[in-house]
Amino acid sequence: MYPENNFSNGVTQKNGSLTRSVVGVIAFDGEKFLLLHRVLNWSGWEFAKGGIEKGEGIESAIKRELFEETGIPKFELVSKIDEYHFLNKLTNVMVHVQNYLVRVSSNNKITFENQPVVDGKIVYEHDDYKWCFPKEAVKLITHDNSRRSLKKAIKVLGLSMEK
Repeated sequence: MYPENNFSNGVTQKNGSLTRSVVGVIAFDGEKFLLLHRVLNWSGWEFAKGGIEKGEGIESAIKRELFEETGIPKFELVSKIDEYHFLNKLTNVMVHVQNYLVRVSSNNKITFENQPVVDGKIVYEHDDYKWCFPKEAVKLITHDNSRRSLKKAIKVLGLSMEK
């Protein structure tokens, strides 16, 4: 067994392979889900998500990512929904995603001003947001693996796909 080497962005090396650990935040307000419109590197709809930093716990990563990407300061952790791996073909890094369901208030002001600053400028990952009932959220989500996770969250919550 090879030792684990830690890199930035939550990327680790195990057995010669690079892996990035990511937390996905499926935020809902009781019946609607919060989707973000991504503009950095690709365009489409997704949940708040991001790398788990070295030494950071899951709840801390959820809190940081949710605040950075939406400005929402408080949440209630409901449950882990799922986890999966995929190969990021651009970076050739295996990504390990863990998705969590969190309850937030849709009365929160959504802002994109808390995102990371690089070379003195905010790096905007998203340019819009939308609160969606389950049916619309499933339709809008861009990636199949995120769509599967959303469907699991809808089932956990006992919500109808008719609305």
